[in-house]
Amino acid sequence: MFESLSVDEFKAQFKDRNTPHLLLDVRTIEEFEEARIPGAVNIPLDELDLHIQRVAELAGDNPIVLVCRTGMRSMMGAEILRYAGIKHTLYNLDGGTMDWAMSRLPLERGKIQG
Repeated sequence: MFESLSVDEFKAQFKDRNTPHLLLDVRTIEEFEEARIPGAVNIPLDELDLHIQRVAELAGDNPIVLVCRTGMRSMMGAEILRYAGIKHTLYNLDGGTMDWAMSRLPLERGKIQG
């Protein structure tokens, strides 16, 4: 259904190599604006089933890495996408944004313009 990635694995496989992917943050808008991994796109978990087509378009042919605060909601998000028929390779970022921050990796903050 999906593969799990640690923060270090995600950074090495996608961020450090500039590997194309969709980083899908399924936290609430408020959590997303508070702090997020650079490049993440926010679609809250409770709205995800309404935006399946948008997720597919944003991802193109690239893998989708789901992230939340700790890795639990993103696992549910991966299940929602898979059951909705998304065929992309799916990854869950274990430890989520919390582990990213604990590793002292960069975060973006504030409202998204647009």
